[in-house]
Amino acid sequence: MEHLTEIKSEILPPLPQLLQPALLESAEVFFQCPGEDYPISKAIHLSRLAAFYPKCRECPHKEHTGNLSLEIIERLKQTQRSRSSTQNPFTTEGVRGIYLNQINRTQAAHLTGAFSTILWESLPLKGVAPQKTTSFSKPKAVVMPVSQEQSRGPSVVIGFDERPSSPDIITGVASALRRNGCRVIDLGLTVPSILSFATNHLQAQGAIMVTGAQFGPSYTGLDFLLENSQPVSAGRHLEKIEQISLRGFGRASRQPGSQRTFHPMEAYRAQFQKHFHALRPLKIKIACSLRLVRETLNVLFDKLPCELNWVDIPHQKRDLLNPQDNDVQKMQKQMQADSADLGLIIDDDSRRCAFFAETGTLLSNLKVSRFLMQALSREQSSRNFLLDQSGQKELNEVPAGWNIHTHTGTLADSYFQMRQQQAVYAGGQSGYHWFRDAVPTCDAILTLAHVLAALSFSDAPFSEVISQ
Repeated sequence: MEHLTEIKSEILPPLPQLLQPALLESAEVFFQCPGEDYPISKAIHLSRLAAFYPKCRECPHKEHTGNLSLEIIERLKQTQRSRSSTQNPFTTEGVRGIYLNQINRTQAAHLTGAFSTILWESLPLKGVAPQKTTSFSKPKAVVMPVSQEQSRGPSVVIGFDERPSSPDIITGVASALRRNGCRVIDLGLTVPSILSFATNHLQAQGAIMVTGAQFGPSYTGLDFLLENSQPVSAGRHLEKIEQISLRGFGRASRQPGSQRTFHPMEAYRAQFQKHFHALRPLKIKIACSLRLVRETLNVLFDKLPCELNWVDIPHQKRDLLNPQDNDVQKMQKQMQADSADLGLIIDDDSRRCAFFAETGTLLSNLKVSRFLMQALSREQSSRNFLLDQSGQKELNEVPAGWNIHTHTGTLADSYFQMRQQQAVYAGGQSGYHWFRDAVPTCDAILTLAHVLAALSFSDAPFSEVISQ
């Protein structure tokens, strides 16, 4: 028997070891595209790889290239190296990602659901009061129709910016909120500063802004606000949204939420009337790519003795702290070519801004902060101020009576520390300027109003006044 076994082994050699992994791969590997809930065959998997199917960038089986040509395999590797698909969409101030490649309607809806879970958790428990009866007879069962607007779910203000991708993303945001029982208040096209105003004005429990602000034109994303227009940033609730989105969540209510529209522009513009008055005649140049901000300033300046000139800038990522930035250099050239008393660039988040002297010089944000604090110390009884860490280090002399505290630089911490320290102003090197109003407010239009009011105390040029 042993002799026969040896003869059989010589006649029928064992299968080559190289074939066994390929057989095991086709038999054991389960192919399924990310985000899909149905399996696909190996042939479809390979054909999608060869066609550079977008979902293949996140596929855990993208290394299973089968019999694809070496040229296609090398191109796949180059594409994977050049793409930033593995980048965490959670930034310091919200969520950002390339439209469709990193953030689409479904993913935005999932993140919205995670945020709405936090809003539901913050709601106080409410009971149902018993109905009164007017007789001693057995009360009749009355079925009251429950309207969607009477849902006890949190009210959430939503809006989107001017990017072409935003209407698609806001559709996913609104549907996710309604599905989770929230009462949606839709502002439509808006900017972050207007959304913040409307959230506090309507006493909503939260807000979501669909925006790719401060990123390239191909980006989209979500910014979140809590009650009283409190921003959500890293270190203050943003990580919780990420954790809930990763672990999953259920529906907080089986009753669908409602949706209605609200037009905030009239009330938003009316709040500035108390600031834009008794100003000295000045010629001002402003660069801003946001239509609603330009329209608001045109309305406000219509009855002022000031002359307002616009400088066109595109929707793009910019660095207002860098003198070499294209938009900064454009404003400098405009100021030098056509003299003006003041120059201003408003970033595409409607809050961050940069000021220019009449000479065209880009002013340090710390100088602007000190200038505003000096003006507020004359108007306000409180002299509690906030500066970021770098700004506080560079502030050489602190006038007597000033109490300067530190914030980390995020929007949420600036807001929180203003309320905690009862501060009337928060600023620093970043270009964000916060003022105490009904709630701490950061709005480029409000910042401009305070700068113009401070300039009206003197007839001196801006460069001279700010250097004092």
